[in-house]
Amino acid sequence: MSERDLAIGAYAIFIIVSFFVSYKYGTFMIKKTGLFFTQVFIAVTINIALGMLALIGWFFYSLGVNEFLFLGGLFLGTALLVITEIVLLILLFVKRKRMLKIFNEVNHTN
Repeated sequence: MSERDLAIGAYAIFIIVSFFVSYKYGTFMIKKTGLFFTQVFIAVTINIALGMLALIGWFFYSLGVNEFLFLGGLFLGTALLVITEIVLLILLFVKRKRMLKIFNEVNHTN
């Protein structure tokens, strides 16, 4: 494996890990606070911010190496970021009732 292969792998893994971090944050905070839309907005913002950090890092790494590597990585990162945003929103909306039920059970016991 070359240095470029490792860089692309690390780049993609960073974007995927940012998805899991934002998903974990969203689910934990929805269960803790009961504020669904606010926490979804924050989770989406975290995912976008970390994805943009990855894209900026990719820009600085690959622009001086090869322009085709730069464009390919830019398209890869953008596609991964869009896919993870869509999956994050779908997962949070699908699990909304269960997370709010957990919040109500924990906070409204007598």
